[in-house]
Amino acid sequence: MLSCEKSVAVNRVIGSADLLDCLQRRALTLLDELEAYHACLRSRNIFQEVELRVFKRGVESEVKSLERIKQTVAFSGGDGHNPDHLRAREDEATPQLHALRSSNLPFYEAVWGIAKSSQGVTALSKRIYARPKGRITQDMEHNNQAQNNEPLEIKRLAKKGVLVDVIAENGLEWIKISTVTERRLLFEMAKEGWESYTNSSDEDGMDDNDIGEAGRIGKLELVRVAEDLRLASHGVRVQFQHPHIRFVLPNVREGVLPDVDAFIADLRATGAVVQCGMTAQPRENMKVDIDFDRLLPAPVTPYLTDTINIDCTILLALISDISHLPRQHLTRIFADNTYNKAILRQINTEELSPLVPTEIYPILSGRSLECTAQAALRMREIAQCMGTSSERIRADLILGEGVYKGQSASKLRQAWSEHTTHAVPSEIRFPIKIVDFNAQELLSSSSRILSRSEDSGLFPSSIADRATQIMGMSPINVSVFLYGWARRIVTLTSNRVAATGLLRTINEILDQSEHDELDGDGADTSFIGPQIYICKTARSLLGKVRSKGEEVAPIKHPLPAPVPI
Repeated sequence: MLSCEKSVAVNRVIGSADLLDCLQRRALTLLDELEAYHACLRSRNIFQEVELRVFKRGVESEVKSLERIKQTVAFSGGDGHNPDHLRAREDEATPQLHALRSSNLPFYEAVWGIAKSSQGVTALSKRIYARPKGRITQDMEHNNQAQNNEPLEIKRLAKKGVLVDVIAENGLEWIKISTVTERRLLFEMAKEGWESYTNSSDEDGMDDNDIGEAGRIGKLELVRVAEDLRLASHGVRVQFQHPHIRFVLPNVREGVLPDVDAFIADLRATGAVVQCGMTAQPRENMKVDIDFDRLLPAPVTPYLTDTINIDCTILLALISDISHLPRQHLTRIFADNTYNKAILRQINTEELSPLVPTEIYPILSGRSLECTAQAALRMREIAQCMGTSSERIRADLILGEGVYKGQSASKLRQAWSEHTTHAVPSEIRFPIKIVDFNAQELLSSSSRILSRSEDSGLFPSSIADRATQIMGMSPINVSVFLYGWARRIVTLTSNRVAATGLLRTINEILDQSEHDELDGDGADTSFIGPQIYICKTARSLLGKVRSKGEEVAPIKHPLPAPVPI
């Protein structure tokens, strides 16, 4: 299919009216697709997670601009379909025809086309501002002094920012699209006074830290944009990595013109991936089903490992009456008005979306289950302190204690089914193995302890130690999160505050290290941080009514001997 502009070039009798009609159809098709996508985001209540407003507003502006041109042509008295009249108007190079040929619609179509071929799209046409790295101190005087020492490029980007056309892979990929043509590139090279871009590129091939802001002047605009994107990406981390940058040049061919190839090489020298010649065919009136599910952002969750490290918060959710008994049964135990507001909220949430069968069981099924001795001890203390009789039974059951000691997984599943209204997956591997883990020994060591992978490398004990100290993490949280991190297994938790705080602090420490070492390129590619799966909600123990002055009963069964590691 020929584009509108190419059709005009082939047959001059087809003029501005036909070009206008073609552009309007394409613009309305694009806007309809954006409206459908926005409706999908709203229906799933995630419209705030995707920044679409600026791009959609640009398309709407283009639609209005085309409509104004149509009204202007109609007002001038020509419908554009009379050949003699049309030739006369085109010979005059009317402003309307020039506006149509310089329409931004092809660019918007290219951006939307690349977005539809991507997954986990979180933004279209988002401006990113550089920020100083390594700000993990609350000392304002120190922060101000550090900002004063930032390079001029960072200061400029902190004010002006750089536009990213598509942010995909849940933030891990930044895509820049340019509809620039080879002819336009050659024109820009000539405008700079270069006889050959190849020679100029060789002369300018030095490190950005050496050339500074002055070295940007003699570079083509897209190369400067690529450098800005790289600088801006150094202030952002997704899953401990800086975003990767990709350039898409649909109207540029590689391997045809040496000067254009030299320009592409300069783009790639910034670390960006460059794709050429990906011309998207205009769809005009064609309605094509779009896979919105592919576009939608997804929670950044780790790949589930064969072994799962279970936090105390999940142990409590597993044994809680709220997770296993219907509301009617809970109200027979205690009247509704005896529950505090937090418990009532959890009961209401459980009615709408049961936590254990919908979120916890799918993660645990078919996997080995472990927890640290500190997590198991804390769960047992809470169960003995405030748990109901059924909650204490479940605590014994999942840890293989008391009457359940030494029982097989199948017998434990059978016993578990007698204390829950939910179906029990046959792949659940109770009991949970308790592991004796010494976090302080790990933090003081740089050996390969706990690693069961031959190529797993050294545990970053220095970063882990700094992170836990900066956060002031409790001993149980240090035990849980560092064990999973050191073993390179997923830690399952509903402690969102501690988990997100740890991830954020690690990112800040990595930024600080890069800032101090003045080495921001690729330094984080080999770093492996903790893999944490955060459940959307938590469950507390239902609790028991205790008469005034009643003392808490001691733990009936000592914890089984933890497995040394």
